[in-house]
Amino acid sequence: MVTKLFPFLEGVREELKKVVWPSKELVIRASVAVIIFVIFFTLYLWILDLLFVKIILLVFNKL
Repeated sequence: MVTKLFPFLEGVREELKKVVWPSKELVIRASVAVIIFVIFFTLYLWILDLLFVKIILLVFNKL
């Protein structure tokens, strides 16, 4: 088991050297975009939820 582990880890190390990591600026811009999207989508769902609750209350109160 251990004899297979070391060649595997060496292969992992070699593959990680080939990875092109994003720049700090790109990571920050992508993170900000995701955070903004999550905030707007959360607000959208919250407003939809409020509307559905109002509609359901109107329907059941009139029955």
